[in-house]
Amino acid sequence: MARSNETSVLEILADWAAGTGDDWPDLATRRAVHAVEDTVACMIAGAGDESPAAVRRAIVGWGEGPASVAGRATGAPAPWAALANGTAAHALDYDDNVQLALTHASAVLVPALMALGETVGADGGQVIDAFIVGLELQETIGHAVNWSHYNAGWHATSTIGAIGTAGGCARLLGLDETGMAQALSLAVSMAGGPKGQFGSMAKPFHAGLAAQHAVTAAQLAAGGVEGRMEVLEADMGFLDLCGGDFPPGWTAALAHLGDPLAIVERGLVPKRHPCCASTHKALDALLDLRRSHGFAAEDVESIHTLVGSSNKRNLAYDRPQNEREAKFSMQYCLALGLTRDHLRIADFTEAAVAQPEIRALLPRITMTAMPPEAEHGENVELVHEITVRMKDGRCLEATRQYPRGTARDPFSDADRKAKFEDCVAGRLDFAAQASLRETLAGFAHLGELDQITRYLRSPVS
Repeated sequence: MARSNETSVLEILADWAAGTGDDWPDLATRRAVHAVEDTVACMIAGAGDESPAAVRRAIVGWGEGPASVAGRATGAPAPWAALANGTAAHALDYDDNVQLALTHASAVLVPALMALGETVGADGGQVIDAFIVGLELQETIGHAVNWSHYNAGWHATSTIGAIGTAGGCARLLGLDETGMAQALSLAVSMAGGPKGQFGSMAKPFHAGLAAQHAVTAAQLAAGGVEGRMEVLEADMGFLDLCGGDFPPGWTAALAHLGDPLAIVERGLVPKRHPCCASTHKALDALLDLRRSHGFAAEDVESIHTLVGSSNKRNLAYDRPQNEREAKFSMQYCLALGLTRDHLRIADFTEAAVAQPEIRALLPRITMTAMPPEAEHGENVELVHEITVRMKDGRCLEATRQYPRGTARDPFSDADRKAKFEDCVAGRLDFAAQASLRETLAGFAHLGELDQITRYLRSPVS
């Protein structure tokens, strides 16, 4: 119900997002800088994919502007650059995610803030400040509605991602509490995106759409467009329409707003593998077993994995026919995990998916799901299980509650470097790779965003 005599949820969020200081903990800044590095690399890699290429073709006639577009020499107005770059960031499913919002947080935040930042002449420190605020808003809203929202079929990257990032964009524009609240309210009206699009071009487009909506909402709010303050909790509002069957609600979520910061308490989860995150716990558990026992694909009789119900629903392709479907196939990803120690971008091409030796492994791999009730409640992080039956009669088992990349099993500097190189190989020469990575390391002190965005502007056919 709307609470006409009380401060609305949006106003609470806006008061914090516009009013909090910018003296962030060193850990928050460092993790935000790592997220920018990871996402810029994903944008460079993803620019060659057909989905962002199609978006670039579509926006050609929509005007030129000051914001850089990955894969194109000429710039575009900030909303359209955010649309194209968000699509590129998410195109290969290699970009990071977060645990409460269940969003690909940085694939929305970084393209939106960089495009808007170029437009208003922001520096790196201002982008990092807005990133931390936008991420906190995403995680707070996610805390209130997930897993229920996600299990109802909403792609949270395109819903929660748009709303939280609109707050980050409003922060970058320097909007006051009222302007911040209006930006968030308008973004609620733009939030959308069904998970039924997974495995198609529309899935990465959702990240671009969320980035575009975030920029647009903040700019419209700056221009004076207004929405309702109770739209998150009102009848026919966000929670009512999109919360699903068992949303935790706003009380606990708001109690944790900014204290501790989500980026400090949980951080972000950079992806070790360029495929759906629903595969990662089982895949990392399989790799753990292979390191411990040293077996090869030919030694394996069968593999079975138990995952969450939403994870199984995401992984709709038992026998993928192309690279997009392969990213949402547990069978394909575990088959790869039997043959190599680390999945790479090159593993998700049409030729790779057609490899006879990989396809021969698919029938040996099965997957079942826990009941949906297992995902009720707050802060649910289910343990995924894997059982590998060997031809010699052994039965090997492993579990993973968290994939590699979380704060509990973090990337090393070597992990980040290896992923960066996987993303930019073939796109940048060695000198440019080294220069870009060095510049990204100092992003929080960067004077001009062009020192980064110029690396995006190499045309991709």
